[in-house]
Amino acid sequence: MKEVRSVRPSSKVGGYVLLVTGFLACPCHLVFTLPLVLALLGGTALGSFLAENTALVTGLLAAYFIGALLLGFALLSARRYATSEECAACPPTGGGIDKSREPANL
Repeated sequence: MKEVRSVRPSSKVGGYVLLVTGFLACPCHLVFTLPLVLALLGGTALGSFLAENTALVTGLLAAYFIGALLLGFALLSARRYATSEECAACPPTGGGIDKSREPANL
């Protein structure tokens, strides 16, 4: 008996968002993205904080990179199994074998 699988669209979108932002926060991309962010935020309090604490920013973004990839892949690979109450086309789940559907022994 095959179960009907469905995935919520919001979890798929969330998984893709986490993967994209995780790849942008990758430590190997920080060589390009951190100076760009510092240039865009130059003259602001946030820009000066980021410029003074680049080691902290790098560590936090590396942790976000790992966490976002793990959670993003988990959301994209997660499947929710529909129960017979949720799906009218699903066969009832009685927990046992339906003897009426077995072939007769000849």
